[in-house]
Order: sequence, then structure tokens, then C-alpha cells
Amino acid sequence: MSEKNDNIKFLSALSYISILFIVGHFAVEKDNPDLRFHKYQGAVLFGVFTALYFVEGILMLIFSFLPEFRTIMGFLLTGGISLAYIMMMAMGISSAIKFEQKQLPFIGFFAVRLRQTMDEKRHG
Repeated sequence: MSEKNDNIKFLSALSYISILFIVGHFAVEKDNPDLRFHKYQGAVLFGVFTALYFVEGILMLIFSFLPEFRTIMGFLLTGGISLAYIMMMAMGISSAIKFEQKQLPFIGFFAVRLRQTMDEKRHG
């Protein structure tokens, strides 16, 4: 495997780790179809789970007057969101390492739409 393919594989896998999808936007290979697929999917993954953590924080604030309920609900919400995030990151990294373009459940559609929208803006 060439060094270029290794770099694309690395950048594609990196796209799923939190905000590191941004690295792919500044890479030399940024126009590679595989990298583009994974960096947009990583961006949507990060955005969706950031929003979920934000909503969870608001719910915890709303239920702050019920400490026992807040503790249990916070544990379940944080655990569930974190587990889902880790599973989707692992799925994305796995497909990136295999050079596959598999859409992640629930968010893959939005990543494809984001990529298409960005392509239309770029190509006028």
C-alpha cells in the first residue's frame, strides 16, 4: 500500500475522533473521495453528539430540583449518549481503515446531504 493511501486512511480514521475531522479539511488530500466522505460524516457525528450533550445539560438544569431523579437520569443519559458515540466512532474508524464508505446509522444520510450541499457551493 502506498504512503498516500496510508495517509488517507489515517486522516479518514482521525475524522471520527471528536473535532479532529477539521484536520481533513486542511490536508493535501482533502479532495480525495474517501477522505471527503469520512470527514463530512465525522463532522455530522461530532455535531449531533455535541447537540445531544447540550440537550442533556439543559435537562439536568431543569431537573436540578429533584437531586435523586437528576442523578439517575444524568447517569443513564450520559452513559447512553457516550456509549452510542463510542460505538459510532468505532464503526466509522473501522470503515475508514478498510477504505469502505459505509454510512453510519441515523447520521449517514445527513453527512451525504452535507457533502452534496458543499459540492454544489464549491462548483457553483
